Amino acid sequence: QVVVIMLDEVDKLVRKGDDVLYNLSRVNSDLLRSRVSIIGISNDLKFTEFLDPRVKSSLGEDEIIFPPYDAEQIREILEQRANVAFCSGALQESVIPLCAAFAAQEHGDARRALDLLRISGELAERARSTVVTEVHVRQARDKIEQDRVEEVIKTLPTQSKLVLYSIILLEEQGTRNITTSAVYNMYKQLCPLVETDFLTHRRITDLIAELDMLGILHTIVISKGRYGRTKEITLSVYSGKLKSILQQDYRLKDLTNVIVPQQARLGL
Repeated sequence: QVVVIMLDEVDKLVRKGDDVLYNLSRVNSDLLRSRVSIIGISNDLKFTEFLDPRVKSSLGEDEIIFPPYDAEQIREILEQRANVAFCSGALQESVIPLCAAFAAQEHGDARRALDLLRISGELAERARSTVVTEVHVRQARDKIEQDRVEEVIKTLPTQSKLVLYSIILLEEQGTRNITTSAVYNMYKQLCPLVETDFLTHRRITDLIAELDMLGILHTIVISKGRYGRTKEITLSVYSGKLKSILQQDYRLKDLTNVIVPQQARLGL
């Protein structure tokens, strides 16, 4: 008989070493009356680049790429689940198409679309509404986005949190045109307060770029002529919300009443 082995998130297995994949790909040479076929599933299109050449050779893989769900496909999935989860007439006609459209525009992820529909229902229930409306869907999308940002911030390394806290303090003191140098000087003032060593200016610049990529802040490169270039930084998340999330970290509790030193505000 033919045995089909399906490995979901196969890239995780490869990162721990490709010995298992190598042995599976060679097992047919030891079998007389059966065959093994391997299917690997991954969201990482480049993981095969990390395979040992011997493994790639013995796999002889064929790639099949599945595009993200479009709005129509997501709508069909939501309708199937909604028939089970909601009473008849509990959803406004436009709710499922709106959930599908939001999910298709942003990521094409059916799981996220289901989360959006579920949270819309929960919000309607809390509001004691007998019908889930477009308003609930839009509120749910905002809530999911806030929760995502909060989770990202909570899981940041301590050094990145200190960089963010430095920007918040500078902004609270009315510092205009917050630059990388101003952030670095503020950051160096905060490090001793949490008993941690400070990183180099270059490394802090890298951390700022990572925070920009995550969408927590926004940077613009500004030329200062013969003085070189610097980055001007603005927060993409409301600073009050950001500060309250950061202060949940016990390592930053001593920063609650920090006053910005004059030299940090001036970026000296």
